[in-house]
Amino acid sequence: MTAFVSMDEVADLIPDGSTVVTDGMTLMGVADEILAEIERSFLESGTPNQLTWVQSAGQSNREIGMSRMAHKGLVKRVIGSHWGLTPKMGELLGNDEAECICLPQGQLSTLYRTIAAGRPGQLSTVGLGTFVDPRVDGGRFNDSAKANVDSEEYVQFVEIDGREYLRYKPIKLDVAIIRGAVIDKLGNLSHREEVSGLDALGIAQAVHNCGGIVIAQVKEIVEPGEIRPRDVTVPGVLVDYAAVTTNPDLHHRQTHSFPKYNDELLSGYVTPDNVGRAFEAQEMAEERVAIGLRGVQIVESGDVINVGTGIPADTIGRALFQAGKLDDVFLTVESGTYGGIPLGVVDFGAAISPQAIIGHPQQMDFYNGGGVDITFMGTGQVDPDGDVNVSLLGGRAVGVGGFMDITDGAKKVCFLMSASGRHPKFVEQVDQVSFSARRALERGKKVYLASEYYLLEFTDSGWRVMQEDDSPEAQRALSSIRFALATN
Repeated sequence: MTAFVSMDEVADLIPDGSTVVTDGMTLMGVADEILAEIERSFLESGTPNQLTWVQSAGQSNREIGMSRMAHKGLVKRVIGSHWGLTPKMGELLGNDEAECICLPQGQLSTLYRTIAAGRPGQLSTVGLGTFVDPRVDGGRFNDSAKANVDSEEYVQFVEIDGREYLRYKPIKLDVAIIRGAVIDKLGNLSHREEVSGLDALGIAQAVHNCGGIVIAQVKEIVEPGEIRPRDVTVPGVLVDYAAVTTNPDLHHRQTHSFPKYNDELLSGYVTPDNVGRAFEAQEMAEERVAIGLRGVQIVESGDVINVGTGIPADTIGRALFQAGKLDDVFLTVESGTYGGIPLGVVDFGAAISPQAIIGHPQQMDFYNGGGVDITFMGTGQVDPDGDVNVSLLGGRAVGVGGFMDITDGAKKVCFLMSASGRHPKFVEQVDQVSFSARRALERGKKVYLASEYYLLEFTDSGWRVMQEDDSPEAQRALSSIRFALATN
């Protein structure tokens, strides 16, 4: 039976040295008050401590959420995919104050189901030839991880029928922290007023079958029968403890920009009448949208499109609308949304007026299996050989998020970048390989790069200019990367 506890009792449920797994993406699904209580307990009493923390996606808005765990001694090891919106954690890991293992988001999301099913791991081509490959670093992201973790502890290289794969190994999980909108007195948890169910069910099943405990943060407790059976996301048999948040607007936000559930904005269909309202939710400079407009020129009618965080999520929906293509394509986000206008930055993962929302692992299965025609991704560094780095920038642990999973399965990959930004994107050699354009070409994929001034395609001979402006700004931008172009 589910035990109902107060928030100030939650931290005592977590043993020192345990492996904790949390659900969430940006602030969607993040049980922030439970994390705040863990932080408070550690700072006041030093416990819980030496935790191994597992997270499939980034879970912060730069200030709360996973950022609360960024204390030396609170976490011993962090296993995750992305810390771009968790600068405090990125700094902690970059300073080697906790071991850092970076694995692809989709592989972690689907691994929860693998763990729950008791399977010996899962095979994928995602990560081959990158820092995740055990022949390189095995996902070990900093010196302390390389010193204390075997390169094959989480990922193993295997060959089957002459093909190369990575085997992602199961992880024993002790504590799950999930959330839902409501729970009944039998412990049945519903996400009916949440943006997405994300990984809650897979996490709960995995931890339960590992012999651990599942803790849920909720907004409300209701009587049995008040939640329709089909609205139950996690059955009560899987929920050991539940605690009601004391401040939903702070600790149980639907997204950063939408503290309260907003059915009008976060569901329904985008139409010519309401698309303006969708854009008003997040203002965007036209100079930034121009990058997306350059990229969507390679979109074809009927394409299934994915947009990554950063410039893609900020601009592609608007660019498709301005180009008259929004109604001719299927726009998706890794959290599980279809249609609508994706939100960006600290609201990434949600969409204004989506048509459908499916589970996070099901979406990643679709991406991994080649369901996406074109993905638009941001970039940190690009070099002449077609290597791209999004994961380790300026010595700070950023991670890959769903980048590796999605680019591995997509038929076309288009990187979006600002050519007029403060930090040059083209470099002689990237600091870390998150993506190889040459490997993508060998697998029959097409690779592009779009900026506000030009569109490039990667070929066997290197980067070639497909399209360029004749403005002085464009010519200066191209001149600065001549060293990287095949036409040089």
